[in-house]
Amino acid sequence: MGGCRYCSPGDEEPNDKWIACDACQEWFHWHCLKLDNVDQIETYHCPECVPKHGPTTYKPHQKQRKSSRSQARLNYADLNEGNAAGDERIWGKLLAVKSFKRDKFKRYSAKEVNMDLLRKTGLREPFVVEKNEPELDMLMPKNDITVYDIARLVGGDDHPVEVIDVASQAESPGWTMGRWAEYFHSKERDRIRNVISLEISGSDLADQITRPKIVRDMDWIDLMWPVQKHPEEFPKVQLYCLMGTKDSYTDFHIDFGGSSVFYHILSGAKTFYFIEPTAKNLKKYQKWSSTPEQSTTFLGDEVKECYQVKLTAGNTMIIPAGWIHAVYTPEDAIVIGGNFLQSFNVGTQLTVYAIEQVTDVPMKFRFPYYKRLNWYALAKFDTWLQHEETANKLSYFELESMALLATFLHKDIKQNDLGVVIPKEGNIASADRKQLEIPDSIKDPVGLTNRVLESVKRTINEKSKQELEQSPKKIVIRMKAPTPKPAVSEKRQAEEEEEEDVYFHDDDEEEEDFEEDYKLDADDDEFNVEDEDYDEEDTIPVIDNSHSSNTKIRRPVQRKPNKKKIQIAHKQQETNDSSSSDDDSMGTSRSKSLGGISRLFSNRKRSLSNSSKSSQKSTKQRILDRVSKRY
Repeated sequence: MGGCRYCSPGDEEPNDKWIACDACQEWFHWHCLKLDNVDQIETYHCPECVPKHGPTTYKPHQKQRKSSRSQARLNYADLNEGNAAGDERIWGKLLAVKSFKRDKFKRYSAKEVNMDLLRKTGLREPFVVEKNEPELDMLMPKNDITVYDIARLVGGDDHPVEVIDVASQAESPGWTMGRWAEYFHSKERDRIRNVISLEISGSDLADQITRPKIVRDMDWIDLMWPVQKHPEEFPKVQLYCLMGTKDSYTDFHIDFGGSSVFYHILSGAKTFYFIEPTAKNLKKYQKWSSTPEQSTTFLGDEVKECYQVKLTAGNTMIIPAGWIHAVYTPEDAIVIGGNFLQSFNVGTQLTVYAIEQVTDVPMKFRFPYYKRLNWYALAKFDTWLQHEETANKLSYFELESMALLATFLHKDIKQNDLGVVIPKEGNIASADRKQLEIPDSIKDPVGLTNRVLESVKRTINEKSKQELEQSPKKIVIRMKAPTPKPAVSEKRQAEEEEEEDVYFHDDDEEEEDFEEDYKLDADDDEFNVEDEDYDEEDTIPVIDNSHSSNTKIRRPVQRKPNKKKIQIAHKQQETNDSSSSDDDSMGTSRSKSLGGISRLFSNRKRSLSNSSKSSQKSTKQRILDRVSKRY
């Protein structure tokens, strides 16, 4: 640390305090700069750096914030232009001054993670398996593997690798694995850099890896892609090696095609920042990612809830479709991960695909063979649904996904932008098939979509009959005699009896009140995402929480509430009505039109993690709504 350039001869004091400029990194005395409240400074720029990097910024005052999360006002300009003078540790500083929602995601033991679990929960939230226990059926390289070892196993020192400069979040060209290994293990690093996309399938390193069984049981590439097309032609997205140095940061993103991710930390640590993929949050993400706001705005500040999740060596995380996330590296880390499409969140997968279409994401950053893989999946669904034993094992989450995929692909070929005319019988010429990415093995694509929808409907009806036969009837036992009522007229008595009746619904008696808000019709605009303002209402499939039976039960007569209680209830109702248009805790709009039982579903666009059987019950009715309204 040199002397202060603003000192006058004889002005130095033995106990002078110093401050560094965050742009030029030079040190100055507080008193020479005439600074007060230095502890409130967030980013300091000296007088000579102000013209280039902007003025000094201060920590925002707590009372002025609308949110409890700190709104750090950092200068991103030079950082995002890749200016070497910018503070490349700005991401760590940014995250340090913010507060996030506490980690709410489940930790499971390896023996708990299986298809039965996912069929109950629908894979709606990320979860963590803290140890690689035998039941996970996962093999990984030794945790002391070095980048020199990785270079040797993936093709040698000359093997090319994409390296990201953390300060600018841009690719640094010209790197090889040999050069990257030297950099990673060097004590003197000129810049903070990160490798997040080293695809390793088919390499000697991949031979040391077996992905978790739960991933293999879900992955469409394993389940749907024709075996004869391996290994020459298939989506190479199943295995990646990620290598991040301390203070690396990857800004908010969604994995391509809405794919899910498995993520195992061999060494080091990672911190994730998650935003739930509600319709409102996805719309904000679309706007943020496609405008200049991305370089000046921290997306976590734009949503109501952003969760922080800390992972350490040995942890394995599963990230479901569509979850928006950023990743910070508090210490050097080596990670093995991979992407996959699956059958629990097809609606979200297709929504992300639509966003990619609208925002013109380059093909280089898209999920390869995406449409073709979706067609192979639909053909496999058709096979599963024809097999009664297999079909009965499917959850309502999976059946909903099948209906959504059939609807999407039907609309894709009927309303294609390529000018391809689809005849009534559904046969398509070879040239047109190639344009529409329909595999040759699918002879009648239109018929396939219709058949899958009909099979979904049939399967749901059969499952409903079985559930009805297996479910015990509800019996209400009167514990004490009802309170005597004063004599009233016959008309009033009839009215009171009607009020005292309690219904439990299994189908759609009172659900008609909210059916229009929830059903996913084949003719809706669910996947027609527009450039600026796509339809929030139908973008993401939702799963409602309703469960009941058709039994009419007479409950014991209750004492009437006094006037004070009635007034309180009316005030509370007025409050609820006045706030019906407010955002809920997940950043989604509440419906103004729902009434009666439909108020149970006011948080309509929430992606649910509810694992109860009842959460799937209403899904059944919505799928039937979709199937019943034919093309």
